[in-house]
Amino acid sequence: MTAMTRGLALIATALSLSTAAAAQDVTFRLSHWLPPQHPIAAQGLESWAKAITEESGGTIKFQIFPAAQIGKAEDHYDLARDGVADVAWLNPGFNAGRFPGFAAVQIPLTVADGMKGIEALNEWYAPIAKTEMADVHFCLGHMLSPLTFHMKSKQILHPTDLSGLKLRPSSAMEAAYMREFGATTVQGSNPEAREMIARGIIDGTTGTNGSSFVFGVDQVTNYDLNVPFSAVSFALVINKDRYEALNADQKKVIDNNCNGAAALKFFGPVQTFEDEGLTKLKALGGDHKVVDPAPEVLAEWIAGTASVRDSWEKEAAAKGLNPDEVLGSLREIFDKHGALLK
Repeated sequence: MTAMTRGLALIATALSLSTAAAAQDVTFRLSHWLPPQHPIAAQGLESWAKAITEESGGTIKFQIFPAAQIGKAEDHYDLARDGVADVAWLNPGFNAGRFPGFAAVQIPLTVADGMKGIEALNEWYAPIAKTEMADVHFCLGHMLSPLTFHMKSKQILHPTDLSGLKLRPSSAMEAAYMREFGATTVQGSNPEAREMIARGIIDGTTGTNGSSFVFGVDQVTNYDLNVPFSAVSFALVINKDRYEALNADQKKVIDNNCNGAAALKFFGPVQTFEDEGLTKLKALGGDHKVVDPAPEVLAEWIAGTASVRDSWEKEAAAKGLNPDEVLGSLREIFDKHGALLK
């Protein structure tokens, strides 16, 4: 082989490698249903996507579709499964009965600390996701500080005060609890809550304290009950075919950013924003009132979960899960991380 031939061969090899590398460049469509300025979107999802792009050397990029542009909030699992979106951020609680394993963490009055609960959630749920969310690639889960009640004109304190009210729950488990105490539940996403209250469709909603300002709920409510009602939890999932089509290096980048530590890194800062919301609500003053329940009142709310938990256990068993094992594992892991409400 002459020097020229060898040179041409090297050039051809380099061009081939360059073409192969270029062929691995991908752009993922990431869909969520929050307004783009919400901290989960701006601080969490965008930071997660940016980190992957940088770590992959620019070979994995993202096109983000916020505000339910390509699908309703309750459709986001299917968007990822079917490839309408490559990555989807979802609240499994919007799909009643579909994810009974995940639903266990949304049994009201279970979680005391959302920040500590993030890594606990991933440690606990990742093994369950292998079967319960088998038709997508489960990336990570995260949760917010426990949701509280935000009411338009009626102050509530005890669970029995829910009777006769029309409320927007944030998950099917919340809805079951509310109906157990005589409330009527009306489905709607968090961004829709303000309009639903303003139009008199509902008397109140559950939601995190910081987000009540993002969604404008603080403008149409006068009473907040600071009971850790439910730690609404979310999942970030990836279309399985798109994940499998990545090369080994790209999969490693994704895997590095799909675990409990990554969930805490990218979504933990949102907790600070949500926790600061309580201080902001108390500072509103005037006709706005925030009530912190006494221990004996909190005990009433905890006792009220019995019927909801029993219903969940039957549903989980019907789907082939062992309720005792699921709840036992949840309580053990969340207690270990200091996130369990006792």
